[in-house]
Amino acid sequence: MNNAARRKLSPVCLPGFTSTAAFCNSRSPGFSGMLASFSRHGTDCSESGEIDRRSVEFNVLAPRGPIAAPKLQNISLRQVGRLSSHFWDQLELPFQARDGLLFSPGNVHPLLSPFLGPGVVTVHDLAYRLNPKAYSAAFRLTYGVLVPAALRNADAIITVSESEKHNIVARFPTVKNRIYAIHHGAPGAELVSRVELNTHSSKSTKSIHSTKPSDRFALWVGTLTERKNPQGAIDAIALVNKETKLRLVMVGATYRGFNKAGLRVTHDGGETVRFADRVDTFAELARLYRSAVCLLFPSFYEGFGLPALEAMAHSCPVVASGIPALREVCGDAALYCDPNDPTDIAKNIRLVADNPPLRERLRQNGLARVKEFSWDKCARQTFAILSQVIARRAS
Repeated sequence: MNNAARRKLSPVCLPGFTSTAAFCNSRSPGFSGMLASFSRHGTDCSESGEIDRRSVEFNVLAPRGPIAAPKLQNISLRQVGRLSSHFWDQLELPFQARDGLLFSPGNVHPLLSPFLGPGVVTVHDLAYRLNPKAYSAAFRLTYGVLVPAALRNADAIITVSESEKHNIVARFPTVKNRIYAIHHGAPGAELVSRVELNTHSSKSTKSIHSTKPSDRFALWVGTLTERKNPQGAIDAIALVNKETKLRLVMVGATYRGFNKAGLRVTHDGGETVRFADRVDTFAELARLYRSAVCLLFPSFYEGFGLPALEAMAHSCPVVASGIPALREVCGDAALYCDPNDPTDIAKNIRLVADNPPLRERLRQNGLARVKEFSWDKCARQTFAILSQVIARRAS
């Protein structure tokens, strides 16, 4: 069969939900938001004639079992195979997608895919390599094999920031002409509006939404691992509380494959630091963003930094570490600190907490900044790369 004929029969397969849940967890890659926008973009392109629905078919492939998927148009969801986790990714997925292009949005790609058809992979970061203490030996070993293989074999590679693109190219120079930076999207205006209309807090967050000055809090969001620097946040808030009462609410947990940070909280800090674990819904998290004095985000390393974008979308000022990825995301909408210096982190927290005009300026700058990030834009740029790979293979 010639290439032109093969293209007419080839679906673009998007294996989404297993890669997200097994390797990146449900929030980290934001694939659900991108997929919903991909569906809308596909509909728009189909109606405008950019996509011939007779020649291109879109499928999301997932293993069997319960999954949470957005409503999709022009994209079918197929649950296939009998295995799960890495076994499904490596042994069943490549054969299910062998008739078309395979897009893997969760850091790893089947080792057999180069022999079966074209492929595109999203590598969100190299944290397993650049911050190895945050991960178990088994996790580092698995990613140490699968991520370099994905980078080596994929027809095109997507990453989530120019900063991370630089990191990847510096360590894997052969990808230089195949790698593209595409930012994640911010929460859509529709979601933000729904949260704003719901003014009643849930039971799990009600007690920390007081407007009393003595009950104000800074918010920390992320996995409780060393690279996120939760200990630096705790130490900084202890310094802040020597002069000003300000609690720290920490939303996050550890997951399989992640090493715990081994946090130390002093006796006095027990009343200052509250661990909220994971919140049940994004609406609850959004209410925390809107109630907080600031988001405290002093990470040592990030590929993108989605919590900062979420915070800005919900009018929450951001105090972030001055690492390249967070400067790329936040621009002039954050105060930057040295993540290695709790005193500097504390100084910037005080600046936000004690200066209402500064807080308002950061809020307004943040709302303007998030307009540069959307899942529709992410979907369009991703689709363009998939289309280029299909066209190259068909020529």
